[in-house]
Amino acid sequence: MREGFEEFVRACAEVGVKLRSHLREGSNVLVVGHNDADALSALGIISGTAAKMDCPFTAISIQRIEELLEDESREEFDVIVLVDMGSGYLNAISEKVRRPIFVLDHHKPIDVRPAEHVVHVNPHLFGIDGSTMVSASGVAYLVAKGISDEASDYAPVAVVGALGDLQDKDHGRRLIGLNELLVNEAVAAGLMSVTEDLILYGRSFKPVHETIASTNSPFLPGLSGDETASLNLVLSAGIEVRVGESWKTLADLKPEEKARLLEAIASHLMRAGAPSKLLGELTGHVYELLREDPGSPLRDAREFATLLNACGKGGRAWVGIGIAMGVRGAVLEEAVSILEEYRRSISRVMSMVLSERFVDRSFPNVVVLRGGTEIDPRQVSSIASILSSSNLLPPDKPLVAVAQDGTRVKVSARASNELVDLGLDLGDVMRSAAERVGGRGGGHKMAAGAELTVDSAEPFLREVDRIVGEQVRRVGQGRQLKLL
Repeated sequence: MREGFEEFVRACAEVGVKLRSHLREGSNVLVVGHNDADALSALGIISGTAAKMDCPFTAISIQRIEELLEDESREEFDVIVLVDMGSGYLNAISEKVRRPIFVLDHHKPIDVRPAEHVVHVNPHLFGIDGSTMVSASGVAYLVAKGISDEASDYAPVAVVGALGDLQDKDHGRRLIGLNELLVNEAVAAGLMSVTEDLILYGRSFKPVHETIASTNSPFLPGLSGDETASLNLVLSAGIEVRVGESWKTLADLKPEEKARLLEAIASHLMRAGAPSKLLGELTGHVYELLREDPGSPLRDAREFATLLNACGKGGRAWVGIGIAMGVRGAVLEEAVSILEEYRRSISRVMSMVLSERFVDRSFPNVVVLRGGTEIDPRQVSSIASILSSSNLLPPDKPLVAVAQDGTRVKVSARASNELVDLGLDLGDVMRSAAERVGGRGGGHKMAAGAELTVDSAEPFLREVDRIVGEQVRRVGQGRQLKLL
């Protein structure tokens, strides 16, 4: 284990011991986080650990840190645990929250020293990249292990959160860094298996053609959302879709059948004009949760993450938190229903988004997706991630997706590895540009977001375009000088 990893793991364990003292005292705990898959995973890990200790807790999902800072009812709680947010607002948290508060985050922190009652744990403070090597759920898991040995059962949920945060960017869609250590823990405990296979949604329980039609990340033009086209493609590959009265699943296919299926998909994508890199997103490391039923959407860790994301973006985060904690039965039935509606909604929106009327290419340094009021702001980050992971937009410019809800605008931005290698940091871009127009922004180098007023949207976009151009040109010129 790298030295920085060891130090960070120890620090998380020490924070867990501090938090355990509050839980043992029977403190009334408020656990707060964002509404995406990583945050809901982290909320589930901390809440589930508190539940195992019979500690009273309340878990809530919020979209903006202001929802916590402006809500005085927080003072009714003895201690607050903030997950997947807070590192960029430590000054405000120190000033407005008077209770002991634990900030478990993986976003790049602003260089401030929090007040004594604020416990801040973040991988960036140990030289670990929180955008690729560990997510908020991983941080929450490492802290939870310091609270209770029983928290080890949540190792697979930490992996789910990392995949939900799209940290599988290494070759073969593999998790690396601290994430890989968490995977190894889960495998060693018999909780998870890792194989290399096709990455299609519902691979263990849906008919083959439905796995193709149900796959949104990456989005397959002409196939995603279209079961008839997907069935025709499977048949054209010479694959029998039934065994007697039962539909074949992807897991039922022989290696040579999978090879023919992948070749058929590749031919289809080529005819559709899709980028060649898209095919690489369809194979890689598959992470399976061995305690989940093979016919459950929780069996595959990426599908688990999609389900949590659907709950959060669909306004029913409590269902996702319950699932991440380990609740099943009627709650899982509710989650599956939410997931199916979410997938249908995403497919509808993607069909609209792929038309050029939504795409603004007039800026020199960014591509803007103008969702207006036609895209649900809660889904704008999912749409941006799908477009980015599907390589459906040019890699030489970051994507800035914008959607409106009343007087507020939600922004979600994504960048390619190539742009990050050139020096682009979308977290800094979003934060700087948003602050210039009175909004709030931040995030990681490859994925970031902002919230602002409708009136400030256009000045914000111009500022984003300017900063992106400056960042990329500055590093590019530096590299040229070195070559000379």
